[in-house]
Amino acid sequence: MAMKRVKVWLIVMVFSGSGGWAQQADIAAKLGFPQTILYNGKIVTMDSESFGSNPGTIVQAMAIRNDKILATGNNAEIRALAGPQTRQIDLKGREVLPNFMLTHEHPTDWVFIEPRAFRHVLPNDDVIVSRWMPNLPPKEQMAKFDGVVKEAVGKAKPGQWVRVVFNWGPDYEWATEMQPLFSRSITKEYLDQLAPNNPLSVKNGFIGIAANSKAAEEFRKVHPDPEYYGPDQRYKDEAARVKQARDRGSLGRPLDPDVMLNGKLPVLADLLKSELELWASYGITGFGSSPYAFANFQALSLLDEKGEMPARFAWGYTGNFTLGYTGAVWDTEVLRYLAGLVGKGSDYLWLAGAWNSTGSGCMSIPERDEWVQQRQQAGGGGGAGGCNFEPGSIQREILERIIESGLRVATIHTGGDKDIDYLMDAIEAASKRAGITLDQIRAQRFAFDHGSGAPRPEQIPRIKNLGMMVSQINTILWETHRGASVTAKQYGIEYTDWVVPRKTVNDAGIRNTFEIDRPLPHKIFFFITKGMNRYNDRDQRVYGPNQKTDRIVQLRALTRWAGFYFMKEDRMGTLEPGKLADFIVIDRDFLTIPESEIPQTDVLMTMVGGKIIHLKADLAREIGTAPVGPTTWREPLPEGWLEKRW
Repeated sequence: MAMKRVKVWLIVMVFSGSGGWAQQADIAAKLGFPQTILYNGKIVTMDSESFGSNPGTIVQAMAIRNDKILATGNNAEIRALAGPQTRQIDLKGREVLPNFMLTHEHPTDWVFIEPRAFRHVLPNDDVIVSRWMPNLPPKEQMAKFDGVVKEAVGKAKPGQWVRVVFNWGPDYEWATEMQPLFSRSITKEYLDQLAPNNPLSVKNGFIGIAANSKAAEEFRKVHPDPEYYGPDQRYKDEAARVKQARDRGSLGRPLDPDVMLNGKLPVLADLLKSELELWASYGITGFGSSPYAFANFQALSLLDEKGEMPARFAWGYTGNFTLGYTGAVWDTEVLRYLAGLVGKGSDYLWLAGAWNSTGSGCMSIPERDEWVQQRQQAGGGGGAGGCNFEPGSIQREILERIIESGLRVATIHTGGDKDIDYLMDAIEAASKRAGITLDQIRAQRFAFDHGSGAPRPEQIPRIKNLGMMVSQINTILWETHRGASVTAKQYGIEYTDWVVPRKTVNDAGIRNTFEIDRPLPHKIFFFITKGMNRYNDRDQRVYGPNQKTDRIVQLRALTRWAGFYFMKEDRMGTLEPGKLADFIVIDRDFLTIPESEIPQTDVLMTMVGGKIIHLKADLAREIGTAPVGPTTWREPLPEGWLEKRW
């Protein structure tokens, strides 16, 4: 098998046969022997540029020098590059894949929800008194809530932070019931009664948060702007939105990192490092996201500066998206400066783009009468609501200002197809005003995320013409509290073909990527199968059968196309010489095993930039070293937080 060339002149000299091993060793020593060689494996490079079922070149061996892949080829070719200090790992036929990259994910949120990384860094109550509710039906959790808070407050020192996290269940089985129950039950007044002398925050099991008056006092010390409250774009009247946020005690995502850990940046950095390590132990080492709080960005920057980032983070600028259009964060000059920084930074932390407002779930089709009646009976009103990106809205104005400044839109939350129409209108209108050509638009690779109700088939030619990318969330093919299951009831089963329409997008030659957007890294291989079969286990129904794809299309979304989304395709996404050595070793042949076995796939080793971030005990013993990373602490979960992979 022909060896991939890194430096052609080096390979010619090494393998020309002149001078034998001594000359080869001398040349390799001068240029640097590889530190690591993996051989006798099935290394899937994903170097094919097709949109079909071709995974690309498959090789036996790979050499790694510093943080990059030096060469790939057959066993003899690659092992000939070894030096005296080269570690050679016999894969014994195991499969190697490029690391997974999720183009819309929130590890900076998940660290404050899922307990393992948090407890690894803060195992006791010295810094923050933290409690996680057990895996019980929501009403039973609520019945225990008073006792949990009182116990925690009793342990807390005067003025010490207390936090409680509700449980959506390992399969999100409690999500539908928990969200409205939390909103009705957990008020600021109620929390003031439970914790009059300690700041208290409570999460609904996801990113929803409520807090007491003491917490609000601490929040205002860090964020003195009186309108800095949690994002809720449902309110056209800004005063009503702020009043609702104050009444609910909803202080938003910055509460935990900016306020609760104010003055404790090294602790926050350790928390984020552990969370990223946890995800890496399941093969996920690339993330696209807003940091959502200045302290999160500072902590990531600190890790990057110290060379301790265990994963790669492409961040989206959101200004202060809780402030609407106030302040100078959307000043044109600021945006023009940022436009010159897209793709810039280190290989671990760089700017991917910007966005201000979450797109709404507005659709171009009417809701079913039955759905409207049910919502009206439940007191939810009779309309689906407006579009966040409609002409004349504040969100649309900011969106166009971003685009007109030459800044890329990426890592943005979006929903229904009508908002995607408005997004494309904004791209075209703002670009025209700024004199931005079509080729320049295409070079930006504008992206929209989720694909929860878009694109519809008629939008495909326009998306392709603009050179856009589409990030898609397989998770909502499985959930029942949102996504395909709800779309079927709200609009009709035929419109579930618009939910994560990966086949339509892929067949059109539009680069599409992957996300789960939930604190469930252990289910990543399970979610791959959801994209393949689109079967909802709880509904026992296939949603959008015309959008099924094979495993290679799903894998390409997780690897090669993610590199394009991150504007780093020359650095990551495939296992080719010169690219970063980011890969996983798995315990079975992903390419050939039955679909039913894919969710059981286990990641034995994860490397990022040639460094082992995760190494399970069995493989560690086999290669004569110690286990590495979260495999030593991610099990077991606290009681009630039971991990289920499939």
